[in-house]
Amino acid sequence: MGKQIRKANILSTQQITPHLQRIVVGSDDFNDLTSQHIGNYVKVLIPKNGEVDFNLKTACMRSYTIRHVDAQTGALTLDFVINMHQGPATDWAKIAKVGDEVGIAGPGPKKLDNYGHSHYVLLGDLTSVNAIKGYIQQLPLFSKIDAFVHVPTEKDIIDLETSRDVNWLVTDNADEALLSALQNLHITAEPPIVFMALEAGLVRRAKTLLTEQFNIPRGNIVSSGYWKKGVDSEGYKKLRQRDAQLA
Repeated sequence: MGKQIRKANILSTQQITPHLQRIVVGSDDFNDLTSQHIGNYVKVLIPKNGEVDFNLKTACMRSYTIRHVDAQTGALTLDFVINMHQGPATDWAKIAKVGDEVGIAGPGPKKLDNYGHSHYVLLGDLTSVNAIKGYIQQLPLFSKIDAFVHVPTEKDIIDLETSRDVNWLVTDNADEALLSALQNLHITAEPPIVFMALEAGLVRRAKTLLTEQFNIPRGNIVSSGYWKKGVDSEGYKKLRQRDAQLA
């Protein structure tokens, strides 16, 4: 991810579903951002006690996928999961007000970089729904796409601005629903490319199923555990940092 840090302000904030807060941020420094960045991620430097720490080494940061970029101003639309997980980003998103200052670092690249394959499997939840949106819009029309997104309620289903089919799995049990969906996949002769961004434990289970049951090469799977059951966002960040150091 680029090291550029941009000072921005909240232009609007709205709770769009029981578990999503949509926040639009704008800045004079966004003039290089275009629709090509939809699906990329930025790191949001979360204010603490109303103050933003613009030092990347000490700031409280969380990654968010860009849902939309305003064609005239470059303003970014970001969706924050609320009322599900605890952490500074969730707490801030619920109380943020128009005019509040925030820091934006990036954008960083998309996780998926192969856009010429015949078959894609996309797995996500509310934390990654806009990454799914970005990929579906960019994948070629000749490609088969199996997209599955878990949401806790029907009211959490949002418009992904695509004519491609998306399987919305509405349930309290994401693990059972997503793993069951995967077991019923029809795999063609060429192994699919898989993108998944989910709860960390579910990512591990899904990856095992895909590699062992369908013999999908690990190199075809792009995965990320966006959050972890039983651990708040700050605790999970520290666990990942520790694991990275031990790797």
